[in-house]
Amino acid sequence: MELGDLAQVEHWLGEPHVAHWFLAGSTLETELADVRASLGEDQETHMLVVLHNGEPVGWCQWYPCEVDPAWAAEMGAGPGDCGIDYAIGEPAHVGGGTGTELIAALVRLVRGARPGCAIVSDPDAANVASRRVLEKNGFELVAVRSMASEPSAEPMAIYRLSSEDASTG
Repeated sequence: MELGDLAQVEHWLGEPHVAHWFLAGSTLETELADVRASLGEDQETHMLVVLHNGEPVGWCQWYPCEVDPAWAAEMGAGPGDCGIDYAIGEPAHVGGGTGTELIAALVRLVRGARPGCAIVSDPDAANVASRRVLEKNGFELVAVRSMASEPSAEPMAIYRLSSEDASTG
């Protein structure tokens, strides 16, 4: 992802199916500032535009959990674990398997950069679609609870793909 992609991310954040989850307890400005701050060669967060048949349909990121020690502790992340976040922004690509493909590709990418790492994610507990794509890729539910490090007080579903589990999709 590059600075020029922020307008597309802003558009996707305005889509109701994305805004419902990403702007709960936050604002469009805050989310865009977080994405902007994560761009650049020296950043530990790796921001990516998701392409489907060459067309941008969403975005994702991965990062070593230690970049946010408070969040990592709440997640129960271990040393060397990585976290992921993702969104399919284009409504036409929701519910057709694109999210499942995204998570499989993201796991391969993260494990290529950090072989054998465990991967964690914490979608809103009510986000059934997001939870389903994680489960289809072998992630296991660890806990459902509110987290002080999240902008929303809603419970989060904490998922983990163990370092031993190399299966995806």
